[in-house]
Amino acid sequence: MATNEFDIIDKYFKRLQVESNAVVIGPGDDCAVLSVPAGEELCVSTDTLIEGVHFPNGAPAEVAVSRTMAANLSDLAGMGASPFSFVLAITMPSANEDWLEACSEELARNIQQYGIPLVGGNLARGQLSLTVTVMGTVPAGCAVPRAGAAPGEEIYVTGCLGDAAKGLELMRSGQQDGYLVNRYCRPTPRIEAGIALRGVASAMIDISDGLMSEIGHICEFRGYGAEIMTDAIPLSDELVNAAGEDSATRLALFAGDDYELCFTAPSDKSDEIEQLAESLGLPMSRVGIIIDEPGINARRPDGTSMPYGGTGYQHF
Repeated sequence: MATNEFDIIDKYFKRLQVESNAVVIGPGDDCAVLSVPAGEELCVSTDTLIEGVHFPNGAPAEVAVSRTMAANLSDLAGMGASPFSFVLAITMPSANEDWLEACSEELARNIQQYGIPLVGGNLARGQLSLTVTVMGTVPAGCAVPRAGAAPGEEIYVTGCLGDAAKGLELMRSGQQDGYLVNRYCRPTPRIEAGIALRGVASAMIDISDGLMSEIGHICEFRGYGAEIMTDAIPLSDELVNAAGEDSATRLALFAGDDYELCFTAPSDKSDEIEQLAESLGLPMSRVGIIIDEPGINARRPDGTSMPYGGTGYQHF
């Protein structure tokens, strides 16, 4: 039985170390030492997910880890970055062996799937939370920022929206599996799409706090606005069947946790975007346009606006 911090690290986390040309010195020293390839720039992001806030109380370790890794990897995708390495800090009330084993297995799955080595971390006692600091690389000058949109450019989203919010609702009601629950529990960060959109997208952001909120972040840098077509929002059949079309559209616009990408591009990029979507097997739907006047409107097919309070998920 693992009885202290070092025993826990040795038993559950040391086995996660993988060989990587990026890692000069890995876990076990005061700092990791990393080698960034020549001509590359480093993208760094961090997220903390807390039990009872970002995942349900008593959720399996697989859910906590999958959502924490997705939240961080999705930030890399939003910049067009390739995964490079990450550090992990876990705070937990006790050293639960079953939880730690499941945590280690889910981390191993993510490390293998996304080719991203764990290079350090920390353990502490307290309310259950996981904090990941993730690092990615992009060729110098090729990161896709939020601030690059211009009036007249079209707004796109990947995948389908609203699934995760309905999945959380179903999970809270006692459903433990199914497409919508899995979309919440095991989000898919769109790493390949983000990389493919370098040089195509003028601005990009991952959809963590709701589509309308994220479009607001894209527009706020230069005081632009946006017109969104509600009938163009991509909805899964599972969401429409579970929620009805009107509620599904509202979830897609205003709810978070989908971890899809929202990006803008000039209209002459439409054919290239269509080809990228086909090659990746991932829908990329045009849902609106950037305009020169401040304000974001979600237009119904009859031209009326869907009320919008201007905020997505708020931490405080």
